[in-house]
Amino acid sequence: MSFPTRVKYSECTTGLPKSGMWKCDPIIMDINGDGALDLAAVARKGNGPHIWLGDGKGSWADTSPGLEMKDHSCGGGLCIEDINGDGRLDMVQADHCQGVFVYLGDEKGNWNVVVEDLYPRELVGPNEDDMPYVGSEDVDVGDVNGDGFADFVIGSSDGAGINVYIGDGSGRNWKRMATSLPAQGPTNRVMLSDIDGDGLLDLIASHAAGPRVWRGDGKGGWTETSKGLPAPVVNGLYRGLAVGDVNEDGRLDLVSANWIDGPEVYLRQEDGSWFKTPDVFPEMLGGAVGIAMGDVDGDGHLDIVVSGRLTLEVGFVYGVFLLHGDGRGNWNWSEGSGLPTTGLAFTWGVTLGDVDANGVLDIAAGSGGIVGTAPGPTEPSTPTRLLIWCGELQAKP
Repeated sequence: MSFPTRVKYSECTTGLPKSGMWKCDPIIMDINGDGALDLAAVARKGNGPHIWLGDGKGSWADTSPGLEMKDHSCGGGLCIEDINGDGRLDMVQADHCQGVFVYLGDEKGNWNVVVEDLYPRELVGPNEDDMPYVGSEDVDVGDVNGDGFADFVIGSSDGAGINVYIGDGSGRNWKRMATSLPAQGPTNRVMLSDIDGDGLLDLIASHAAGPRVWRGDGKGGWTETSKGLPAPVVNGLYRGLAVGDVNEDGRLDLVSANWIDGPEVYLRQEDGSWFKTPDVFPEMLGGAVGIAMGDVDGDGHLDIVVSGRLTLEVGFVYGVFLLHGDGRGNWNWSEGSGLPTTGLAFTWGVTLGDVDANGVLDIAAGSGGIVGTAPGPTEPSTPTRLLIWCGELQAKP
């Protein structure tokens, strides 16, 4: 169901690249500590991650010294955290072709690569090609074993499943930890979050078998708690992930992007199982790819932003859509918001952040994938590039 728009969006991309295939969920955060939000993203067929410093008004300046990769980047997940405890932000990048890279930041805004091409070599058989084990789709950082040091979880691009690497606090040394997590199958997204409120990090993933959740015990152990989540026959249907209390019952819920059926919402029940709500965006007939949640319009309720396509056509028919939430688990599509509903290339991920500090969450999208061009449009109406739209509140919620 469409809904009168509360927020009107327009592009604020001054200083951003005018081309490229940005295969990532962009990151919006204050990276240089000046109080204005900055932007980070990585491209497929690019030269590594990039960082653009924001001016707080929607303009950007590229500053990425030390982030260049020796070979071209293939895109993947980024995580920016202080991983060595020196008070400066560092970066972990999962690359679809080359595995995991770790960059340590300094006080001058430079980056030093200390880990390259990390992947679970020990899983490769003696007479086996290592290519299915090399690539990584996504990464998240957190202390999963309770030793006070940052660890990371990576999702494989192909055959290596989900892997946990334990850090020693230096940012340079990482040891793969044997776990009960899936050791096979591609994993499009991984996320560490305290789902059950016990103070320990849990793991949520878009695994080949479907969206999955594992409770962490704080010592590096995992127990699957996915009752009620789907297990489709076709592998790899699920991509974007987000968590938040969408029905305001005090429990974190799960939102996932289904490549065929569109965005799906799963409510966490009191017993830890999951309940799928009715279709939240029936107009999206061509499936969803990226997804994010936040209170976009400031009404106190979580909203959903999703990339995908309304039509079953192929071609440059992807768009970005805002669904207003009412805090009870109901959603209304905000038509006429200024976001493109078609004309984009395959759009990998979306992220929210108030880059112009006006109290309205703005939207960044990693767009630019190879798409079929028949019978749909053969050219994009919005050029293939990294995109960001700044929002203005049109009416009080």
